[in-house]
Amino acid sequence: MFIFPLYALNNKLNIASYEEHEVYSEMLRMDHMRYLNAPFCINVMSGGQYGKKWNIRFGGISEEKKFAAGRDTNGNSTDGNMIFPDEWGIKMHQHDYYEFMYVLEGSVEQQIENNTYLYKKGEGCFINRNTKHCEISGNNFFVVYLCLSKEYVEKILENVRKASGIIYRFLTANLAETSAYKKDYLYVFAEAETGIQNIYELLEQMTKELMEKSPGYLHIFHGLVERLFFELQKQEEHRILYIALASTVEEQLFEQIKSLVEENPTKYNRQELSSELNYSGDYLNRIVKKFTGYPIGRYRQKILLHKAKRLLSETDMSVADVIESMGFKNHTHFYGMFKDEFGILPGECKRMCGQQV
Repeated sequence: MFIFPLYALNNKLNIASYEEHEVYSEMLRMDHMRYLNAPFCINVMSGGQYGKKWNIRFGGISEEKKFAAGRDTNGNSTDGNMIFPDEWGIKMHQHDYYEFMYVLEGSVEQQIENNTYLYKKGEGCFINRNTKHCEISGNNFFVVYLCLSKEYVEKILENVRKASGIIYRFLTANLAETSAYKKDYLYVFAEAETGIQNIYELLEQMTKELMEKSPGYLHIFHGLVERLFFELQKQEEHRILYIALASTVEEQLFEQIKSLVEENPTKYNRQELSSELNYSGDYLNRIVKKFTGYPIGRYRQKILLHKAKRLLSETDMSVADVIESMGFKNHTHFYGMFKDEFGILPGECKRMCGQQV
């Protein structure tokens, strides 16, 4: 009987419906890109014998926030194997953070770029920010995801400059400017049952520290992250393989577009992108639509709305100030778009986060 899910998925975490989870989750989803609004986060996913009535359950906890939610499989599974429907939103995606996925029980089938892999107990992967992936199915599974922001990884590397090993080399290489289009990941697999138990205990302890928040818990958590890396790099307990993937010219071009638009969405419209990248606006529009499902104008709009939401949630800027800073001229239009995107009005978003409207 696992103790870890009790910390990660009990009523202390304010279990919400899936719709509420989509609006308020700290793991924001936008098209194929997912964002982490915290330095780090531990997420869990369970199903089969670990899910009530064959539901799949999700939970997460970061330094400040917690969430839990579930999806009903409608009784489609009788043997513990569950296929994740497309309408659940578990589609091919990338992150703006690094994700370590580890299977503690059962198995999970995952697609990474153009290939599909089955990860069993004691197996997992460490994925960089450029590599697309998604979960396809799971069988009586309990999976943990450790998510680390780019800034948090930079701090880890600053504190452990003398540290060696494949994980540190992987993170260091992926922080370099030359890695902007690199698609790679680490495949991790246990060589011994003791290795799985050690990783389980570390992940459980990390979660307990975030739950209990006793004095010094952040320092302890940081130390446990380093200890996790150390345990994974013990060759007698785990093996780690470096996997490099190729990226197409179109993917590299889209990454350039994404980088420019996310850095300055108020500036880079279709005409500016065409001038900056020396491609026709029509061609760039086709590229953006291919990878996001939206034309450039709508893609920019979604990025602006998500930036506006972060400003409303994390700063003391008024709604009017945020609207002006994002370059929206028509307040009524902004309110309508914000409600369509997030299901709430800007003022409600600010009140939910304890900010003055």
